[in-house]
Amino acid sequence: MALCKCRLLTERDSIFEVIEHHRKLRAQVDAAASISAKLVEGPEFDAADAISEQKRLALEEYADVLIHSKPTALAGVIALNRCVARLPAWQLSDDYDWH
Repeated sequence: MALCKCRLLTERDSIFEVIEHHRKLRAQVDAAASISAKLVEGPEFDAADAISEQKRLALEEYADVLIHSKPTALAGVIALNRCVARLPAWQLSDDYDWH
């Protein structure tokens, strides 16, 4: 039993890296959108909007990875549940019954 507890304390659940990567992608989307929001219609806005769309699509695709990740420890299960609970509807896949 002691060996099991030791292993749980020393091995980090990979879900935390998945969650952290999702947070970084979300921050990139927010940053790109804030730039687009400051511009008026024209070539600069179109370029910034295209970048925002690329960032949004990357985040949307990675949300699927996040939702289908499998935590290996209770702390990871809790962290994933909290993260997914805060996702906006547009990041939630309609293709799977992930609930």
